[in-house]
Amino acid sequence: MSIRSDFHCFQGIHSLTSCSKHDHSSRRLLFRTSAAVYMNNHPNLHNPRSEPSIKQEIVVTPQAVVHVSPQENIIYSEVNNGNKVNYNSFGKVIASKAMSFMKKNGTAFSPDGYFLNYNEGSNNNILCHYCQNGKLIEACRLIDIMARYGQIPDFECCANLIRGLVNAERVEKACKVLKVMVMSGGIPDIITYNKLIGGYCKRGQLASAINLVEDMSFTGCPPDVITFNTLFRCMFNEGRYEEAIWFWRSHLRKGYPPYLISYTVLLELVCKHCGVSRAMEVLGDMSLEGCHPDIVSYNSLLNVICKEGKFEDAMIVMQALLQYGLEPNAITYNTLLHCLCSQGKWVEADHVLSVMKQASYRPSVVTYNILINNLCKHQLLDQAIDILENMVSEGCCPDIITYNTLLGAMCKENMTEEALDVIQYMRENDISLVLISYNILIDGFSRNGEIEKAMVVFDEMIGDGITPDDITYGSLVVGFCKKDMVKEAMQMLKEMFRINCRIRGSTYTVLIQALCRNQQLDSAIEVLDMMVSSCAKPSKAIYESLVKGIADSGLLDGAATLQKKLVEYKILGETS
Repeated sequence: MSIRSDFHCFQGIHSLTSCSKHDHSSRRLLFRTSAAVYMNNHPNLHNPRSEPSIKQEIVVTPQAVVHVSPQENIIYSEVNNGNKVNYNSFGKVIASKAMSFMKKNGTAFSPDGYFLNYNEGSNNNILCHYCQNGKLIEACRLIDIMARYGQIPDFECCANLIRGLVNAERVEKACKVLKVMVMSGGIPDIITYNKLIGGYCKRGQLASAINLVEDMSFTGCPPDVITFNTLFRCMFNEGRYEEAIWFWRSHLRKGYPPYLISYTVLLELVCKHCGVSRAMEVLGDMSLEGCHPDIVSYNSLLNVICKEGKFEDAMIVMQALLQYGLEPNAITYNTLLHCLCSQGKWVEADHVLSVMKQASYRPSVVTYNILINNLCKHQLLDQAIDILENMVSEGCCPDIITYNTLLGAMCKENMTEEALDVIQYMRENDISLVLISYNILIDGFSRNGEIEKAMVVFDEMIGDGITPDDITYGSLVVGFCKKDMVKEAMQMLKEMFRINCRIRGSTYTVLIQALCRNQQLDSAIEVLDMMVSSCAKPSKAIYESLVKGIADSGLLDGAATLQKKLVEYKILGETS
């Protein structure tokens, strides 16, 4: 159907001629103007609802907004008090004519169908709405339109939009929004800049990140610790070690603060990737630039070196520390002790301990825990107990970590009676046992086949108000299976299933093997059903290993039954 309607707008001395439109927009139309709008629907206009032809004059003041709502099929005016006046039931026709008028009038068109006539406030309201509702692309388009018409976008919305775009991995669009924000007079905060720099670094666009850092100061927002740390890590990940050192030196010469945290991160990275000798060179060079290390910087270097087990390099750092006039602290000594003990260098560790005492740094509980833990790892339990006795005699109280370390070592050495003595000592001295303490004991007793003692500890655990976890239940299932108490193991597994407790694959496997060993194939199939149903993505390798393990133990019937069931589940093939 062809519809013709005249749509005139008079603004000052300007006038638009009448226009015709055959395509009717289904979008909502909103426009503001101080002009008089004259609508003349011709007498020959066909009204599908048999309404009389309408000739209506609408005068829109600056306080009124004219809405064309095709969904409601009406055009109405909404004034300040919110009252709506229905002008015409042919909203789609009006919308079509108004669209043509707005385009000819050079009015902005926003992504969701809004037409705005150079109204910055309305645009920013829509921009905030987009940002609040996560419409990132629409917000970007609106900002582009505002920029073309010389409008200033809301800076807070711009900052939030940039962060959202980076999270959505739309870094290029985020950078465009940043440029519009800066050109409009806005000053992005350091969080926004760091977010964008991190986005570039994550994508490997290091050059763009560096350019952005160089531009930051010109906008009144200089880079901070996080900025430099992000760039350093990205540079070293790409193997640009010397460039990172030069970058830091150049910024120091420009007058940027010598951030010790960034300097320490740089030293750690140089030491890790280029060696301790190069790190010492950088340390000396940066001192000439006014960036002086402190004890934290040296301790960080020691930590990196000691983790790699390079005790000789650690001594180089210690020597440099002393030459610089700094005094080692407790963290320095503990770091060295950990390095020495992990390598079994007990003589050197005793020497460090002696130096530590002479330097008025009494060994703390952390120091003793390092010694006890490493002695237990090297199966030197007697010496670990001697250290515990010395610790108590010197007035240093053991903590729960100390006791748990000793309990674990005792259970591994089948010293269950001694472990119970430690528990008794803890109770007598009002040292509360935690979940890990109970799990260590229960697991130790269960693996040693002492399921009765494990259940006694389990009951004490419940009595102390501590809730068992998957490790607790799994250890008990293993203990029951070791004693071929498959009925009790099945009950424990069903209890785990009932309370929706996480069940490890090894727990299922041990129980299925025990059931097959006791010729209870129906129960084994039941456990297998539970295992398959609890796994979101059953691993073929796990089930093949299970069947093979049962077959290798001589239980061929059980292995065949399980394989047949797994073929039915389409986990294994016929030829597996």
